[in-house]
Amino acid sequence: MNSLSTIQQANQLRFLSMLEQSDPALYMIKIALDETHVNPLVVIPVIRAISSLTYDGYGKVQIFMQARMITQIKPEASTEVNEPAIKS
Repeated sequence: MNSLSTIQQANQLRFLSMLEQSDPALYMIKIALDETHVNPLVVIPVIRAISSLTYDGYGKVQIFMQARMITQIKPEASTEVNEPAIKS
Protein backbone atom coordinates (compact mmCIF):
# COMPACT_ATOMS: atom_id res chain seq x y z
CA MET A 1 0.00 0.00 0.00
CA ASN A 2 1.27 3.48 -0.92
CA SER A 3 1.74 6.10 1.72
CA LEU A 4 -0.07 9.43 1.41
CA SER A 5 3.24 11.18 0.67
CA THR A 6 3.99 8.79 -2.21
CA ILE A 7 0.51 9.33 -3.65
CA GLN A 8 0.89 13.10 -3.37
CA GLN A 9 4.27 12.98 -5.13
CA ALA A 10 2.81 10.84 -7.94
CA ASN A 11 -0.10 13.24 -8.33
CA GLN A 12 2.32 16.20 -8.40
CA LEU A 13 4.38 14.53 -11.16
CA ARG A 14 1.24 13.80 -13.19
CA PHE A 15 0.10 17.40 -12.78
CA LEU A 16 3.49 18.77 -13.86
CA SER A 17 3.58 16.46 -16.87
CA MET A 18 0.09 17.58 -17.90
CA LEU A 19 1.01 21.25 -17.35
CA GLU A 20 4.19 20.88 -19.41
CA GLN A 21 2.16 19.53 -22.33
CA SER A 22 -0.75 21.95 -22.09
CA ASP A 23 1.01 25.22 -21.15
CA PRO A 24 4.83 25.16 -21.37
CA ALA A 25 5.21 28.79 -20.21
CA LEU A 26 3.14 28.20 -17.08
CA TYR A 27 5.09 24.98 -16.49
CA MET A 28 8.38 26.92 -16.54
CA ILE A 29 6.99 29.45 -14.06
CA LYS A 30 5.84 26.62 -11.75
CA ILE A 31 9.27 24.94 -11.94
CA ALA A 32 11.05 28.25 -11.17
CA LEU A 33 8.77 28.88 -8.19
CA ASP A 34 9.34 25.37 -6.87
CA GLU A 35 13.14 25.62 -7.30
CA THR A 36 13.51 29.07 -5.75
CA HIS A 37 10.72 28.91 -3.15
CA VAL A 38 9.69 32.45 -4.11
CA ASN A 39 6.22 33.24 -2.82
CA PRO A 40 3.89 33.09 -5.85
CA LEU A 41 1.74 35.83 -4.32
CA VAL A 42 4.51 38.39 -4.92
CA VAL A 43 4.87 37.39 -8.57
CA ILE A 44 1.34 38.54 -9.43
CA PRO A 45 1.95 42.24 -8.57
CA VAL A 46 5.26 42.13 -10.48
CA ILE A 47 3.46 40.87 -13.59
CA ARG A 48 0.80 43.56 -13.22
CA ALA A 49 3.46 46.25 -12.72
CA ILE A 50 5.23 45.18 -15.92
CA SER A 51 1.90 45.14 -17.74
CA SER A 52 1.06 48.66 -16.62
CA LEU A 53 4.33 49.92 -18.12
CA THR A 54 3.51 48.52 -21.54
CA TYR A 55 1.05 51.36 -22.18
CA ASP A 56 3.87 53.94 -22.14
CA GLY A 57 6.48 51.50 -23.38
CA TYR A 58 9.24 52.71 -21.06
CA GLY A 59 9.94 52.50 -17.37
CA LYS A 60 11.13 50.24 -14.62
CA VAL A 61 9.76 48.04 -11.88
CA GLN A 62 11.40 48.37 -8.49
CA ILE A 63 11.01 45.74 -5.81
CA PHE A 64 11.73 46.89 -2.29
CA MET A 65 12.65 44.29 0.28
CA GLN A 66 13.42 44.62 3.96
CA ALA A 67 14.33 41.69 6.23
CA ARG A 68 13.27 39.18 3.53
CA MET A 69 9.83 40.79 3.24
CA ILE A 70 8.66 42.45 0.03
CA THR A 71 7.49 45.87 1.16
CA GLN A 72 6.71 47.50 -2.21
CA ILE A 73 6.50 46.69 -5.89
CA LYS A 74 6.63 50.00 -7.68
CA PRO A 75 6.21 50.48 -11.43
CA GLU A 76 7.65 53.74 -12.66
CA ALA A 77 6.67 54.82 -16.16
CA SER A 78 8.69 57.32 -18.14
CA THR A 79 8.58 59.04 -21.49
CA GLU A 80 11.48 58.63 -23.89
CA VAL A 81 12.57 62.04 -25.13
CA ASN A 82 16.10 61.67 -26.58
CA GLU A 83 16.48 65.42 -27.13
CA PRO A 84 19.33 67.68 -26.04
CA ALA A 85 18.63 69.79 -22.95
CA ILE A 86 19.86 72.96 -24.69
CA LYS A 87 19.30 73.87 -28.31
CA SER A 88 22.23 75.40 -30.09
